Amino acid sequence: MRIWKKMTALVLAAAVMVGTPLAACAKNAWIDGNTPEELTNRVTTTSGEVIWPSVVTDFHATDLAALVPITPMNVFDVETGANISQYADAATHVYVGNNREYGQIAKSALDSARWAVGAQMGPSFTMNLFLYEGGVYKPRESTIQEMDFVMEIPKSLRDNTRDFAVLRLNADGTVSYLTDLDADPKTITFRTNYFGTYSVYCLVYGGHGCFDAYKPAPQLIPVDQATLAAWAAMGIPTDPVTLAALGFQAVP
Repeated sequence: MRIWKKMTALVLAAAVMVGTPLAACAKNAWIDGNTPEELTNRVTTTSGEVIWPSVVTDFHATDLAALVPITPMNVFDVETGANISQYADAATHVYVGNNREYGQIAKSALDSARWAVGAQMGPSFTMNLFLYEGGVYKPRESTIQEMDFVMEIPKSLRDNTRDFAVLRLNADGTVSYLTDLDADPKTITFRTNYFGTYSVYCLVYGGHGCFDAYKPAPQLIPVDQATLAAWAAMGIPTDPVTLAALGFQAVP
């Protein structure tokens, strides 16, 4: 992920305000993501598939249709320490909440990042990661492995002419582009490993291709020489450029 703008962490910490108190999640935590119960945090894809949260999700983000973690629970648990805890109630929790208010310096950084690609701003939100054990929430600022999340795009923003991404404001004042990893126009899948107290996430959208420069390079499938020879015998082009365009790479 590329970085757009640098600011000092000290100034940012003073400027960013989390819109919803984290304490709000303590009394409502359900494995199916219903928190509070009238808000159903499950993503529905274009094909009708319903995606449930992989870990306990405290969902207080009324500006979003749904947002769920999908990285397997055991991977989350390794990162939070829930898998080695001595507490019977140990579990990984993800808190998702509205974040409508943050400092002017933070807003300027996010605006600069979206203007750079001609994008428009959608709803902003916060995501925090906790180890819950012994009746106490213990925050985890970051993880070694990046975690996957799926967000259902709000109906008011859905448009087949748009591409979507998530901007993440980091603790050091930089902004990262988290590009869409799925092809469903109704959802966006993104990957992150930062859950700091002062993190701000924003859904942004623009014309097709506006986030392409920030997408990770595709992983090419290795193809051995014997297979290439067989393809060539069938008249299939095997030059490096064509192979790369098709998602393949020749190996010895």
